[in-house]
Amino acid sequence: MPLSTHTTTPAPPAPVGIRDIALRLTMSFAPHARRVEQTRRAAGALLRQGDMGDEAVETVQLLISEIVTNAVVHGGGDRVRFSLSYDQLDTVRIEVDDRSPARVAVRRAGVDEESGRGMFLVDTLARSWGRRGTRTWCTVAVNAAREVPTA
Repeated sequence: MPLSTHTTTPAPPAPVGIRDIALRLTMSFAPHARRVEQTRRAAGALLRQGDMGDEAVETVQLLISEIVTNAVVHGGGDRVRFSLSYDQLDTVRIEVDDRSPARVAVRRAGVDEESGRGMFLVDTLARSWGRRGTRTWCTVAVNAAREVPTA
């Protein structure tokens, strides 16, 4: 009896998008201006790996820039602690602990002022934000890229 052989082609793996996973990024660093861009880039790279849309990533990165800059400039410790999480409910949470008990306030900077707009942007772009103890946090509503089933 001859041996029969069958060849099969395995099905391609199903795409995995950001909706299928929960993300968390934590960092701790000395308060220095260059850490703002590094934190922004690290978070953007992580979110893009999960197929989050460019517009959502850019909004999250802008909020990271503002909150981390605020911590670097006005913080009270020798470390800034940053965390970003994505909870699979189309919400990104950004949290920064700057070890300063000072209150964070939204103010309207004058047209000639070079600073003072950060928390105004956070207040405008974030779904919600606040301050608890030494931590400033905000949440951002995002729409992850939708997967299109293939035939």
